[in-house]
Amino acid sequence: MNEGMEGNVIQLSAKLAQINEIKDCHPKVTAYYFKEWNGFEMDFHTHRAIEIMYVISGECLVEIDSVPLLMKKNQFVLIESRVPHRLIVEKGKPCRMLNIEFALEDAKREFPTLHQLMNESFELKEFTEEGKPYYYLKDTNGVLHTLKNLVFELDMRRSANNNNFLMVQLLITQLLLLIARNIIEEKNKSIDEKDIYVKQIIKYLHENYDYDIKMEQISEEMHLHANYLHRIFKDSMNCTIMSYLNDIRIEKARLLLSQTDIPITEIAGFIGMNSSQYFSKVFKQQTGLTPTGYRKKHHNTSRIIEPY
Repeated sequence: MNEGMEGNVIQLSAKLAQINEIKDCHPKVTAYYFKEWNGFEMDFHTHRAIEIMYVISGECLVEIDSVPLLMKKNQFVLIESRVPHRLIVEKGKPCRMLNIEFALEDAKREFPTLHQLMNESFELKEFTEEGKPYYYLKDTNGVLHTLKNLVFELDMRRSANNNNFLMVQLLITQLLLLIARNIIEEKNKSIDEKDIYVKQIIKYLHENYDYDIKMEQISEEMHLHANYLHRIFKDSMNCTIMSYLNDIRIEKARLLLSQTDIPITEIAGFIGMNSSQYFSKVFKQQTGLTPTGYRKKHHNTSRIIEPY
């Protein structure tokens, strides 16, 4: 393990979200190491530094504030300062990792501060201002490559007494930007996936409204948990799946009442409501009229649609 580069005392122990308050600070690497763990269980602990734990091969469990995160190859976690966490690696299943810790210190050299960089990049600004205790991500844009370059540069500085402050700062800046982009890509991917699921639910409802649909059937059709489907649908459509289904059914009932002579007692079955009493209740709630009253008011004998 390499710690305390250049022997300088870290002036600040702060979170990324505090950059707006601190303003004049640079990131400073305080520790970095490659390590292959096997049969290891760490106690919960905290750092004043911000830590990046990257899985190069194998798998491990990282618990953060008692939240277990299963990490596999090319996944990494960024843990904010003073957030309790621990590492668990199962015996016989080795896990090789690269860890880097960095803190924020008073800016003493001529290089843009994190606050200045943040104001030049909306990605970095969004990332640093969000204030989450940790980020659990899959590397999609070369984070490991930059981490390795940073470690090599730090090693060169120690072995050759090389003052490469500029290169180190550039690599840390690149690293933070890549992580910020990774976070945004993950969010967009999540939003895109949710939109796809919502569209699939809507399509299923429009194609099967005449059946007695239950949430369990939709969940089975989508291969996703019913509670998750309910949540993403309501977030997107501002209504529940079942209320949307009822909207479809009542719209179909309006058409059948106004454009056909199908008996009202049978229309409930045509739209997937097996109870004519329930159908009448829902219809009146949505239209303000009973099915009979609606037919009397809107029935169009000149445009009768044959039901069969």
